[in-house]
Amino acid sequence: MRRYGPDAARYMLAADGHRVARPFNLRWLLPAVCGTDLRMWWGAWALSWPLAAGGAFSWAAHYTDGWLQPTLVAALVVALPGLWGPPVVRPVGVDLPAMALTLAAAALWVHGYQPIAWVLLGWAAATKETQPIWMALWVWHPAPLVALVVPAVIRWRNPPTLDAVTTTPNLRAIHDHPIRTAWEAHAGRWRDAWLWVAPWGACIAGLWAITPQWVATMATAHLQVLVATDTVRLVHTAAGPVAALTAIQALPPEWAAPSVALGSVFWWRTQEVI
Repeated sequence: MRRYGPDAARYMLAADGHRVARPFNLRWLLPAVCGTDLRMWWGAWALSWPLAAGGAFSWAAHYTDGWLQPTLVAALVVALPGLWGPPVVRPVGVDLPAMALTLAAAALWVHGYQPIAWVLLGWAAATKETQPIWMALWVWHPAPLVALVVPAVIRWRNPPTLDAVTTTPNLRAIHDHPIRTAWEAHAGRWRDAWLWVAPWGACIAGLWAITPQWVATMATAHLQVLVATDTVRLVHTAAGPVAALTAIQALPPEWAAPSVALGSVFWWRTQEVI
């Protein structure tokens, strides 16, 4: 596991039957399905991209007309650098697969297929515990919050413990003092536009058409950085769909496609800000 980060190491521990620290003990599904087989993890990672794109397209189609706008929304979502993430979360990571499952569930939900949506949301919640919150914001309805019962049940059946990875000094400090270490990790960067603004690319156009849904989603997504040392990966996989939809609806039709094209490539180095 030396080529992967500490999060991946804990998922591998869980896949091997070991109890792990919070919140990794709640992320049961992928370690259970993929085990310690990297080919399975690569397969889950690769399949997440078309699932995320298709889910974003279908979800956005409910709020837009025609095919072009939902296509551009899907393109903006999958182009966000936070979805690609740093090498340490590829392929052994849960953010992208959890987002893809949640987007598919949200698409089914808005098109009236709630029973199937509940199943996918349950899988998403077992992949990453916060997914019911994001889906509730994406479909702008509180009902998906009921799926928070899934991580609660997993927590009851699989309580956390200090695993061999978390007991290392730096990671133990993050585990024991998440707020303090989060502030230390972001020290001197709270007004850094290359961290907070630039990675959003063309999604910045949403600032011209701010809605209550946009405000609630962005605010909730950014609350994560108060207790986490990561930034872009967390906020993009949480607020990306709403940011992309709002931006496409705000852009004049003749500017939408060029904006997506320009915003879908990296004009700066992103490794340091994920």
